[in-house]
Amino acid sequence: MNDYVLKGALIASIIFMGYSISEFVASFKTVNDKIDEFLGLARDNAASESDLRRSNVFLSGCLSVVYAVLAYFSEIAIWLVALIVVKLVMTLVVSDKLLVQVLHDRKLSKKSYYISKYDSLLNAVTGLAFALILVL
Repeated sequence: MNDYVLKGALIASIIFMGYSISEFVASFKTVNDKIDEFLGLARDNAASESDLRRSNVFLSGCLSVVYAVLAYFSEIAIWLVALIVVKLVMTLVVSDKLLVQVLHDRKLSKKSYYISKYDSLLNAVTGLAFALILVL
């Protein structure tokens, strides 16, 4: 089973890193276009702020738990697993704060944009570091 866990963790790390890089290189205009589309979908579905926040935390939380479980069962040092979990929790908090800001202001501020860029960069580094640890 350990071989399957290692392969799954490696694939998850590569996907996590790739997604984070794509978020990092997205321009301010692209991000705002995505926000406009998101707000339109939320309006069309009559989703409340609490519904959107709940689904964001649930979906992101589930993915984070799966990634943390893969890290744990990959038999790496427990302090590395703890660092990964701390980073994932920080990302969940940033994601929720940005969602609240977007829902209240109906747009993304430049400050929030740069915070999301920094978070994406750290996520890409986390995914790369974990993948390298698994390979080496």
